[in-house]
Amino acid sequence: MPVTFKSGARARREALGGDTESYKVVCRMCHGGCGTIVHMRDGRIFDVVGDPEHPVNKGKLCSKAGKASIEQIYHPDRLDYPLMRTGERGSGQWRRASWDEALTFIADKMQGIKQQYGAEGMAFARGMGLNNTNMVSRIANLFGTPNVIAISYFCYAVRVAACQITATGKFSGKSWDGAVVPDFYSNPKCMVEWGSQKRTSNDHGLIGHTPMTDALRGQPKHIIIDPRWSASAGPADIWLPLRPGTDAAMAMGWINLIIEEDLYDHAFVEKYCHGFEELRERAKEYPLSRVAEITWCDPEMIARAARLYATTKPACMVLGNGTDHAGLNTFQSVRALFCLMAITGNIDVPGGNIFYPAVPLAYPDLKEKLSPEQTAKRIGGSRFKALDRHGFAHPPTSLRAMLTNDPYPVRGLVVVGSNIATTYPNTRMVIDALKSLDLLVVHDIFMTPTAELADVVLPAAGNLERDEPRLHLHIKGPRATYMDNVSAKLVSIAERKSDWEFIIELGRKLGFEDYFTSIEAIADEALAPIGMTWEELKAREYVEFPLQYRKYEKVGFGTPTGKFELYSTMMRDWGYDPLPSHIEPPESPVRTPERYKDFPLVLITGAKQPMYMHSQSRQLESIRRLAPEPLLEIHSQTARALDIREGDFAWIETARGRLRMKAHLHERIHEKVVAIPHGWWRPEEDGPLHGIFETCSNILTDDDPDQCDFSFGSSPLKGLLCRVYKASDEIAGAAH
Repeated sequence: MPVTFKSGARARREALGGDTESYKVVCRMCHGGCGTIVHMRDGRIFDVVGDPEHPVNKGKLCSKAGKASIEQIYHPDRLDYPLMRTGERGSGQWRRASWDEALTFIADKMQGIKQQYGAEGMAFARGMGLNNTNMVSRIANLFGTPNVIAISYFCYAVRVAACQITATGKFSGKSWDGAVVPDFYSNPKCMVEWGSQKRTSNDHGLIGHTPMTDALRGQPKHIIIDPRWSASAGPADIWLPLRPGTDAAMAMGWINLIIEEDLYDHAFVEKYCHGFEELRERAKEYPLSRVAEITWCDPEMIARAARLYATTKPACMVLGNGTDHAGLNTFQSVRALFCLMAITGNIDVPGGNIFYPAVPLAYPDLKEKLSPEQTAKRIGGSRFKALDRHGFAHPPTSLRAMLTNDPYPVRGLVVVGSNIATTYPNTRMVIDALKSLDLLVVHDIFMTPTAELADVVLPAAGNLERDEPRLHLHIKGPRATYMDNVSAKLVSIAERKSDWEFIIELGRKLGFEDYFTSIEAIADEALAPIGMTWEELKAREYVEFPLQYRKYEKVGFGTPTGKFELYSTMMRDWGYDPLPSHIEPPESPVRTPERYKDFPLVLITGAKQPMYMHSQSRQLESIRRLAPEPLLEIHSQTARALDIREGDFAWIETARGRLRMKAHLHERIHEKVVAIPHGWWRPEEDGPLHGIFETCSNILTDDDPDQCDFSFGSSPLKGLLCRVYKASDEIAGAAH
């Protein structure tokens, strides 16, 4: 929206010149929503700064916004026109096509696959939650395929799904937001960062950098539970560098101590919890001595941390991908942390972990259009019941089906804003699966390794080039949920189209004209429950939905029992263990001791780099200079024993492959743990794969469904056994 300037901002406008147009816009360089002010002259954006009046980021921006956002818009390597493959897949031979020709080709191929293999022979893939979730599901449901895959299966959605069966249930997405989140805005006295880097990342609409920094300025007790103490976390009172994949054991040890020492909230437990006695009995299996042995942490420090959390009120937990990537035990690890919040009385209270209000929308996914018969065909649905309930097919199983035809052939894939060649485990298998397809369509802003393998590549509109109401991951601000617009279409370059525009046009080509009339019509339908049209929303910066605490006192919880389910009745009915417990990672010193002899270190992948959003922005000079290459993080003592010095090249090797990276030595990581970032590729290198096999962490990970979480299907991206050796020691490595 055009800016109504106050005094400070008006002075800036005058200094920039009278011909400058300025707009307040929500930034979408990630799936957050920081407020920005965009300055334009002669139709071109020349400056993006933080909006000091925005209640969440207060004028502060991360390195992805500002200059980088302008660089992305005008980058010479942006995709501007539809491209159709003319040579062998991956040959880099393309011809320019019109949107009409490309969409006609795609629709014809999709209908042909549907006729030969059934609608389930087509799949859709989307990336992170950049507001295309409901639209991708809309076209998939109308087409009749149950197979939508997303990185959500190991990122954030697992926390939503676990929270839904534990607490929010029938209220989720209607009156309560799906997941419980920390209340940074109400002066928490204790903050536990558990597998999270929230100050350099964000999820579920919770912006990390400014609100969490402000909360830490209040000097709460700060506990870090993570094998790697990230520099961005700042000072801490206690650091527990647990063995990757043992989060549930640590949490159950805390629960046991808190119950044994009578530190739990009797009133909340007795009135609002279901299954406390069952949880008490299960927790007895986790005395401090056993927990210390499992997690590699000092028992006295474990006890101190548990007591500090239980007795310092209010206390909040800040969760992240640390538990999402645990593999076999992801779902119950998350539930164990929710149980901790509950028994200490830190649920839905100021400064604790709270349920923000959901924006009451008519979500346009049209899930009712997918028949029960087709829903039952969802790949992985009968095995990973929590994932099936969330509406996703299982990505590793779906990609395998492209190669094996098991449980049936999947011959076509439409990818919307996802570089799946880099983001899914077992990169070699993913690439083979993509190459095997009869139809691969990719809609993205740059030519990625995934796009290089496509039949049709379509140019996407990005930040400041698109405009639609936010229907997903609404911003959690000071005591309110914010309903706003996604970015703004301030510039229109060549033939780039937003995700919504692409899906609407493809839907019309497939014969669903009545359901894809216009962005405006779909937006107005979605916003109808809040009594507002999209035009009315665009005239405002945002609409606030006020937060209320202790909602359970009036309506209970959304579960079958109406209580916070420590013992999950839904897990029981699905045939799963209804209580949390520790399960060893798929490969570990305990489960696979023979492998541990050859691979004596534990690898975590996916450590966040604040300048990057997953696999994006490697083309942007202003970003790339901040982190020009991926680094191996290793403890200084461990490195010295391997004759590795700062900046030396070293090999990181698992049973599945190896990568060479420069080593970065420090003492903020467990001596038996090493870490590498995810999402890496090198756009500057030759296609089609642009250096994936030299940089991508998923060369080292496993896609085996038997190693995935038993209920949500999350893959193990952390807790992998590896060995590290100096790059000049290749002969020694080969001898192993």
